[in-house]
Amino acid sequence: MQVRPLGEPVKANLSNIAVVLVNPIYSENIGATARACANFGVSNLIVVNPVNLEEEKMRAMATKTGLEVLEKMKIFADLSSALKNFNYVIGTTARLGKHRMVYYTPKEVAPYICELSINNQIAILFGNERTGLSNEDLLYCNSVVTIPTTEKASLNLSQAVVVILYEIFQSASIIKIPKPQLATQEELEIMFKLITATLEAIDYIPHDNKVLWMTNIKRFLSKLELTSKEVRIIKGFCRQLLWALGRKVTLFEEEKPPLNDKFGGTCQKDQF
Repeated sequence: MQVRPLGEPVKANLSNIAVVLVNPIYSENIGATARACANFGVSNLIVVNPVNLEEEKMRAMATKTGLEVLEKMKIFADLSSALKNFNYVIGTTARLGKHRMVYYTPKEVAPYICELSINNQIAILFGNERTGLSNEDLLYCNSVVTIPTTEKASLNLSQAVVVILYEIFQSASIIKIPKPQLATQEELEIMFKLITATLEAIDYIPHDNKVLWMTNIKRFLSKLELTSKEVRIIKGFCRQLLWALGRKVTLFEEEKPPLNDKFGGTCQKDQF
C-alpha cells in the first residue's frame, strides 16, 4: 500500500475557497486545475467564458483524482455573475504594472486567506494562458498576488494554481509525516563494537587516545538518527570488510548470527 504524507487543514475552511479560471483557452488546463484542486482539498472550481470545453481532454488531465472536482465545476458567462456570492476576491498576475497594485506573494497572503475562509467565501482568480487577468478583471479583486520567478520563467496556468493552493494548504494544515523508529541502544552498541574492530583492523584509530577518537565517531553517527535497518547495513559492511581483510571476529553475546549471507542489501560471505 502506498503511503503519502498527509496534512490536516484545521486552520482554514477549504470548502469556502474556490478557484476561478477566467477565459481559459485550453481544455487540458481546466482538467489539470481540477486535479490541483483535489490534491489540496479545494472542491470548488469555476470557469468563466471558456474558449473550449472538450470533455475528453479535461477528464484525461484531471485523472481519477480530479474527476469529482471536474464534475461539480460551475460555468458562468461573465465574471460579475460568477463572483456575486463571494466575500473576498484575490487576483493573480505575473505583470507588476504601477496600476496593478501587487503587494503580496502566495506565501505572504496564505495565512490571511486561511483565516478569512473560516467565515467567508473566497475566490482566487486566474487569467487565461496568453494574457492573464485584464485590468477590468482586477477591478473585482480585493487584493492581488504574484508568484516570484526568474526573469525567463513562464508558468503554465495549472502550475500557477498548484503553487498558490500549495501555500494555502501548508498554511492551513498540520502536516503528519511519521518519524521512523530508531535503533535501540543495544543495536547501536553492537554496531560501534564492530566499527571499532574494523578501524583497528585497518590501523585507523590513534593508539594514544582510542577512547576519545571513538567518542567522536559515536557522536557523529548518533546525529544521523539511525534506524535498525541502517544499523544492520553498517554492521554488514564492517563484517564484509573484516572478512576481506582475513580478520575473524567473535560474535557478541547479544547478537544472533545471520541466517544467510545477504541482508538489507549487504553481502555476508562468512560468519564471524
